[in-house]
Amino acid sequence: MNRPALNLFRTGVAGQCCPPVSGRRQTGYVLVVSMVLLVVLTILAVSMFRSFGLQQLMAGNLREKTRAVDAAQTAINYAEWWLAQGTNATTGVACASVVNAPVVVVCNTAIANPTANGNWAVGVNFNPNPAYMTVNASGGAGTYFQAPQFHIQYVGLAAGGTGALYRITAKGWGGNSAAVAVLQSTYIISTGVKSLTGP
Repeated sequence: MNRPALNLFRTGVAGQCCPPVSGRRQTGYVLVVSMVLLVVLTILAVSMFRSFGLQQLMAGNLREKTRAVDAAQTAINYAEWWLAQGTNATTGVACASVVNAPVVVVCNTAIANPTANGNWAVGVNFNPNPAYMTVNASGGAGTYFQAPQFHIQYVGLAAGGTGALYRITAKGWGGNSAAVAVLQSTYIISTGVKSLTGP
C-alpha cells in the first residue's frame, strides 16, 4: 500500500509557512528587567563618583587646615625661643603696628580679636630666614596664602613670683584664605629665684 509523502511544512494562508507549534511568544520581559538593572547600576555609579568627589574635597580641606595649624605652631615655637634668649622677656610696651621678624615686640595688652578675618593690627609677621614657606596669595601646590603672625603679651608674674608669664597667640594660613588656624600658648620665663615667702 502506498502512503503519501509527509509534508514537512505546514502551510497557512496563501502558502506561507507558519511558526512552529511548540514555539512561545516573546513578551519583552527580559528587555524590561535588563533596562531596570541598567538604570540601577547607573544610579549607583553616579552616586559613587559624587561620593568620591566629596571625599576628595574633605581630604583637601583637612590637608590645608593641618598646614595652617603647623604654620601657627611654627610661629609659636619661634616666639617661645625668642623670649628665652637673653633679656627679650620684658614687661612689654604699647603695641600699635605690625612688625616683621626678626624684629619682635612684647605687648602689654591682649590682641583685640585674634580670630578675626585678615591680618592683625598689631603683632609680628613671621617668615624665617632663609624662608622655608613659599607665600603666594593666589595659592598653588605647596604654597601658603600668607606668612603666619604672632602676638606676644606680657601677662604678669607667675604665682609665687617665680617667673614672668607670657601669652603667645599665633595665626597661620594654609594654601588659601579660608584655611586659617589660631593657636595660643602660655609660656613662663623662670627667674631662677625661689620665693622665700612661699612653700
